[in-house]
Amino acid sequence: MTAKGALGTRFARGLYRTRQVVRALRPRIDAAALEAALTALTEPQKALFLAMERRDQRHALEVLQRLGEAASDPDLRVAALLHDCGKGRAPIWLRVLHVLAPRASRRLAKAGTGGWRAAAYRLAHHAELGAAKAEAAGASPAAVRLIRGRPAPGEDAKLALLLAADDAS
Repeated sequence: MTAKGALGTRFARGLYRTRQVVRALRPRIDAAALEAALTALTEPQKALFLAMERRDQRHALEVLQRLGEAASDPDLRVAALLHDCGKGRAPIWLRVLHVLAPRASRRLAKAGTGGWRAAAYRLAHHAELGAAKAEAAGASPAAVRLIRGRPAPGEDAKLALLLAADDAS
């Protein structure tokens, strides 16, 4: 890649991240999309989804939409909707730091301390924390593995779809 191409790629990625922050400040959720998505979840899973920050709910709905026809797979659908349920509440500045400088965010993280350090811990470990919550809410073992990011043999394609939709949203 040329230097000019690399600069263009960095600019495009920076613009994408800027749009993410703006959307996170005022997340809007389409009521019809939310209602349709919630039909795929059990009552405990719905409670888990609805406990997520609004920005994470909106993001999960975008991930689900980006999956397209693949979202007809029940495990992938549940994983798309609950993959960030382990993040919990976190200030926007910490979320930005976690995206732009994940190592710095991890160094600041402390489990069980409360406040923003605990939020940093949840952001750094949200896949494992979310998988445990989803499992407790009755998600299938396959959905839990997808949320955790550790697919069983034969589930690699599903995880790749989930990660691609997550990264694009």
